[in-house]
Amino acid sequence: MFAIQTQELTKRFPRTGRGRLLPSLSREEGTLAVDRVSLAVKRGEIFGLVGPNGAGKTTLVKMLCTLILPTSGAAWINGHPLADEASVKRSIGLVTGDERSFYWRLSCRDNLRFYAGLHNLTPAQAEVRIAELSALLGLGDFMDKRYDACSTGMRHRLALARGLLNDPTVLFLDEPTRSLDPLAAIRFREAVYALARQEGRTIFLVTHDLEEAEEVCDRVAVMLRGQLREVEDLARLRALIKERERCLVRVRGFTPEIGARLSDLEGVLGLTARQDTAGATVAEVVLQDRKRDLATVIQAIERDGGTVEGVEYGATSWAEVFREATRPGGEEVVAQPGGDGEAVVVAQIGGARPPEVSPAVALRGALRKVLLFLRRDLRVQMSYRLSFFLQFLGILFSSASFYFVALLFGTRAVPYLSSYGGDYFPFVLIGIAFVGYQGVAMGVFSGVVRSAQTTGTLEAMLVTPTRLVTILLSSSLWSFGFTSVRVLVYLLVGVVVFGVDLNSANVPAALVVLLVTVLALSGIGILSAAFIMVFKRGSPVNFLFNSLSTLLGGVYYPVEVLPRWIQTVAYFFPLTYSLQAMRRALLMGDPLADLAPQVLALLLLGVVLLPLGLFAFRLAVRQAKRDGSLTQY
Repeated sequence: MFAIQTQELTKRFPRTGRGRLLPSLSREEGTLAVDRVSLAVKRGEIFGLVGPNGAGKTTLVKMLCTLILPTSGAAWINGHPLADEASVKRSIGLVTGDERSFYWRLSCRDNLRFYAGLHNLTPAQAEVRIAELSALLGLGDFMDKRYDACSTGMRHRLALARGLLNDPTVLFLDEPTRSLDPLAAIRFREAVYALARQEGRTIFLVTHDLEEAEEVCDRVAVMLRGQLREVEDLARLRALIKERERCLVRVRGFTPEIGARLSDLEGVLGLTARQDTAGATVAEVVLQDRKRDLATVIQAIERDGGTVEGVEYGATSWAEVFREATRPGGEEVVAQPGGDGEAVVVAQIGGARPPEVSPAVALRGALRKVLLFLRRDLRVQMSYRLSFFLQFLGILFSSASFYFVALLFGTRAVPYLSSYGGDYFPFVLIGIAFVGYQGVAMGVFSGVVRSAQTTGTLEAMLVTPTRLVTILLSSSLWSFGFTSVRVLVYLLVGVVVFGVDLNSANVPAALVVLLVTVLALSGIGILSAAFIMVFKRGSPVNFLFNSLSTLLGGVYYPVEVLPRWIQTVAYFFPLTYSLQAMRRALLMGDPLADLAPQVLALLLLGVVLLPLGLFAFRLAVRQAKRDGSLTQY
């Protein structure tokens, strides 16, 4: 039974600089990152993948985690094909050295609670699992610290804890010790080894450190220029590593006495010396452990009067490692499925299907995730307390400015405002209050994508079983909710401070207008987010729509003052219908039946634009996975 299995898995990235909306018709174009990789990793095995930067290691891991779409070939995780993303994500964990994928202004505990919720753990289950991982990885003293106050070693342990939240059977580790000091790296490797041996997890370790791979892994494969070969004999890898312990020390004043003293040092396995063209001596020293013994060699040279002018490390080239990764008889070996010769029957591999979920349970799960995102965003916003306060102070200043503008107009605006009560200040107050919904709907979805791409949290969220649509919509709820609070504050300031009369307001009708407005505007906003996901630039959809809608939609003046041909254009924008209906509901108390033309127009726009936006966004994410640009902005 294999935990990971690939057959001829290939990834060729399209060339940059061309349009990204349509995939290239030719598979021979672009950059070949992974070249027909076939491998099979047994359950409970620690499998190491080594190679230089740019070899294709991370691309291979991201394909196996469903974050990048293969160009050709096939792969299975616990018997589930990559196309079955939900099943694959339920059984894997991903740990990287990327510290950006956490929320820096939240505590370690709140970060883990958030990601546990995305893995469909209930709050009670999440607390139990977090306590278990805290004890296992020694996180107890740091759990309630903000993430940005943690050391690099602690952040890596937290990343390992996040990768284990869903109790995965397969754990991918992509350069997990890249930025750790030696002691922290040793402790991290000990934890990884314990996970495989004590808990029976399959570990897929990606590293460029040959020593780390040889120390931890049961089997190792070498990747170079997208191709993969398995190191059949770990003793061969050990011999290659020893070659890396060779140091060239350039010494002034090298004497036979220094040479004799160096030869007697513990840890020095060999010593030769030669003169270079500048008259210095180059001592070639082979050490048992370069990290431990080199400092002792330098101290011995300087203690006997020599001067060390430079040190160079001997290194086995990756090309040599790749060339030597063959069977003892010299035959090349690729880690093939069924490596011991047994036949592989894919249909027999894999776990059981997840149990059927009742609609009530699914609804409770969806509501939990909504609250999860709201809790995350509230905590982040409350960490900026001054900004939080200044936003409400700005409402008072903005309302006061338009109040005095209304006094300047006096009764001259009444002929244009007869349909809305004749008073300019209530008219413009509703305009500036409710235009915020347009700004949120047009900006929040693209803002969510942009922020998640730049911080690295998008990839971390998409490796969980939570659906993309859930992530997108739930991430927008705080902004819509906060805007609703701002609108209420605007109206309260108008009533309490400036004497606006809203006694005749039809609140139920206004709420219906608000709902259909949000639906219509959200469809356009999600289309804008799809544009940003594909093109990685500011969206002209947002700029043009916001500018024209604010100009023509009647925010600061009624549409009726515009030239007739421009009025026709204005009715192509949802905001025009929304503000007309909202003002009539709040200022005139019109019933919903009288607002039917505006409500139906908004509802029609929402029914068309919202599904279109979601469909376009799914295509955009799929294209980003095909391009490998999911986390790029």
